[in-house]
Amino acid sequence: MLSTDDFQLPGPLSHPCECLSYRVLLSFTMTSQKPNNESDMEGTIDLSDGANVTYRVIKPDDVPALQRFHERLSETTIYLRFFGSLEELPEEKAQYFAHVDGVDHVALIALDPDDPDEIIALVRYDREQGAERAEYAALVEDRWQGHGVGIGLTRRLIDEARAKGIRRFYALVKGRNTRMLELLRHLELPEQERREDGVKHVEVELPPEE
Repeated sequence: MLSTDDFQLPGPLSHPCECLSYRVLLSFTMTSQKPNNESDMEGTIDLSDGANVTYRVIKPDDVPALQRFHERLSETTIYLRFFGSLEELPEEKAQYFAHVDGVDHVALIALDPDDPDEIIALVRYDREQGAERAEYAALVEDRWQGHGVGIGLTRRLIDEARAKGIRRFYALVKGRNTRMLELLRHLELPEQERREDGVKHVEVELPPEE
């Protein structure tokens, strides 16, 4: 039987919102609900270099692909995302990332155009049940950074969040994580920012549904 002690990651995942996510998932006994309108959470992203990248909602059987994805990340990318080192993604933590309910916990993944069994990027939000504010996180494989995958996935995640009544995303970002900061600013949404202990707390206001 897994306990909450099995679910500890350095950095953002040790903050209240994502720790709550662990407790919620444990109450599901590590099983996921099928996301609402799952068919709406898949499609393609057209990149500026002409490549077409398929995206979809994450699924529980993506755990092995998530672990391979993590293995391809550089130490710098891992440090900036997790606020510390993480040489491998253990099964329990991969299970956490792969289980979503489609409402309060949503994650989208982008797939390698040359090998659709491989993940090249992931974005997700987590919120307390019914809240209008959600924690946002993104992770893009190094060789795909700067190609527009992250911003493309994020725009689609925002569409899902707005449909679920979420009005604001917030993110905890290392000051040296310039790509993440640029991604958030590229959204061109109202933004608030403050710094604490070398970490930027960034909050963006999502546009209302049209």
